[in-house]
Amino acid sequence: MRFKSLVWLAILLPLSTLGLEIYPQVSGTIIEIKPVKTQVEKGDVIVRLDDRQSKLELQYLRTLQSIKQQDFDDKKLELQQTKELYERLVNSHRDLEIAQLAFDATKRELDAHNLKVKIAQIELEKYTITSPISGVIKNLPNQRNVVNINAPKVLMIIE
Repeated sequence: MRFKSLVWLAILLPLSTLGLEIYPQVSGTIIEIKPVKTQVEKGDVIVRLDDRQSKLELQYLRTLQSIKQQDFDDKKLELQQTKELYERLVNSHRDLEIAQLAFDATKRELDAHNLKVKIAQIELEKYTITSPISGVIKNLPNQRNVVNINAPKVLMIIE
């Protein structure tokens, strides 16, 4: 029943009164925001939040990623050498199993860390807000509320 009443409300309201509220996905200081009455197209950047800390976190994770990649490459080489020595009857089966376990553990660590890097990349994208529709910016936040802390607040309305 509620859905039908919303549909009727949308039909009865003129298109000029419909607007889309823009909320940030992360908290931060607004460093750039489009002014009121600006015409925007879908995909235009309308708000930029301070993303310096997020960029540093991603840089740190990428540095660790290179270290973990080197460790993985070393364990892979060690496993190959252990296999060759095992095939020539120099190493025992136990040595081969230990090398395989070390390689597998290093691979899991690298895979998990690669996921952390992807998550950080997605988080970084949240600091740049693009317009989901074409329209005109109608309202902006109160200037006292330029730091978005605690609960998400409407940044702007696009009609």
